[in-house]
Amino acid sequence: MMSRFLILMGALAGTAVLGWAAPVVQNASFEDVQIGSPFLSSNPANIPGWTHGGVTGDALLWHTGYTDGGGSITVAGQGNQFVTMGGGGTVGSASWQTTVTGLVTGTNYILNFMMASETSNSQSLTAALSGGATASQAFSAAASSANYWRTWESKQLPFSASGITATLTFSANTVNDVGLDNITFTTLATGVPEPETWGLLGTGLGALALLRRRVR
Repeated sequence: MMSRFLILMGALAGTAVLGWAAPVVQNASFEDVQIGSPFLSSNPANIPGWTHGGVTGDALLWHTGYTDGGGSITVAGQGNQFVTMGGGGTVGSASWQTTVTGLVTGTNYILNFMMASETSNSQSLTAALSGGATASQAFSAAASSANYWRTWESKQLPFSASGITATLTFSANTVNDVGLDNITFTTLATGVPEPETWGLLGTGLGALALLRRRVR
C-alpha cells in the first residue's frame, strides 16, 4: 500500500510540473486567417497578432498551392501558411513583431521557429527577444531545393525571462523573401506553478492522507 502511495505522490508531482502555463504566441503558425487562391496576401489584417514593418516584398502571407512561372509552394514549415520578409527582388528590410505573454520571471526558455530560403540562395534573418534581458541572434537557412520555400529548417534561441511578457522581433535585410513559420517556446527551468495547479496538488494530497488513515 505504501508503494502505491509513493507512486501516486510522484504522479501528482508530475501533474504539477506539467500543469504550469506555457508562453503564449498569438497566431504562432500564421494559420488564423486562411487565404484562398491565388494563395498570397499583402494585407497585414490577414496576420492577426503580428505587426509588420518595412517593405512588403512579393507578399506578406503565403499558402501552399501558390504557383507561377517560376515555381510553386508545396509545403509550409507547419500547417499550410507562413509569412515572409524581404525586398521581393531588390534589397529590402522588413520585420515581424509580436508580444509573448505567459512568461515566468527568472525562467529559462528556448525560442523555436522555422525558416526557409525562397530560392537557390542562402538567406538570413535575426531573431530578438526583449523584456528586460535581451537575446538576439542571426540565423541562416540553406538554399531551397526548388522554388519556393521548399527546405524548412528549425532554429533555436535561448532566452531568460525578466518579466511576464517579452517583445519578439524577426527582421531581415535581403533581396528575396525569407520564410518564417511555427514559433513556439520550450521551458528549460520551471518557475512557480499556477494557483490552480497548487489547488489540484493539495486536493490530491488530502485524498492520500485519508487513504493512509484508512490503511492504519
